[in-house]
Amino acid sequence: MGALPVQAFAEQTDADALANNWDAAISLFLFACRAKNLSPQTVHSYADRLQQFAKFAKACQETPASFNFWTVAAFVTFQQQRGVKAPTTNGYLRTLSVFANFLIREGVRKDNPLKGFPKVKEGHYPPRTLTDDQIAALLSACDDATFLGLRDLAFISLLLDTGLRLGEALQLTVDDAFNALQTGMVTVVGKGNRQRSVPIGPTMMRVLQRYLIARRKLPTRVAHLWVTEKGTPLTAQGARLAIRRIGKKAGIDGVRVSPHSLRFTFVRKWLQSGGDSIVLQRLLGHTTIAMTSYYARLFASDLQTAHARFSPMETLGALILQRRRKR
Repeated sequence: MGALPVQAFAEQTDADALANNWDAAISLFLFACRAKNLSPQTVHSYADRLQQFAKFAKACQETPASFNFWTVAAFVTFQQQRGVKAPTTNGYLRTLSVFANFLIREGVRKDNPLKGFPKVKEGHYPPRTLTDDQIAALLSACDDATFLGLRDLAFISLLLDTGLRLGEALQLTVDDAFNALQTGMVTVVGKGNRQRSVPIGPTMMRVLQRYLIARRKLPTRVAHLWVTEKGTPLTAQGARLAIRRIGKKAGIDGVRVSPHSLRFTFVRKWLQSGGDSIVLQRLLGHTTIAMTSYYARLFASDLQTAHARFSPMETLGALILQRRRKR
């Protein structure tokens, strides 16, 4: 799926309307994104950011064809005044750059106002993750005597055991789960429509098996693995709310309990335990080592703690050197 569907869609849209109408331009852009098989999460993110910028641009009387460097600069200032964090603002800038390049290809404009636009400086702060005690409290807060409690326990356990993204976990089917129980590997389709297999541990397999037995009792025919009590597919918003609710029930403070924090907790524990970075890259679905290296830098203090505990020189070398001094 490429140029032909987009071209057919564009031919039905007046060029002037596309250049002067934000709704038309954004709709065509999102159509093109779907035609490229971008993930629903990416398309949703693009849509939300562009609609926010379009609202600001309209107030400035700017169109898709006319917004410029100074429009973007004013928008960044507006974001900062609202207290929007630098990573979020940079996300807007990346989206606008992709959108502007699309408008150039469609002949709506000749330049990209984002070319050379400076990113907002971001602080390098480690993402907040759960401690071992908080993980235990979170899992204990799931009432596995009920269907929803068992589902939440299985879902949270999967994210902690594999580091999957929320969208990757939600797309799993019942067949995927049965295959995972047979092979010990769960297969997902990640960003860029790339497939990968991630191991699951024996404890996770036992929890998953219990969930499948409970799920079988529901009056549902959907293939989705994760469902509500009514048998309808669990949505991303529903999953976030459930995880947040369990976190609140567990009395966890100082960390926003979310699918993202669970993924980062998996990363931190892996690196802290001396896990291989190349293997971690494949497990997380990163195409290059760059993002995994970034995580390693973020969790540098944790790695230093792990080094002190596991280094042969700290565990054995110190004892040997002490004996040498006594000779």
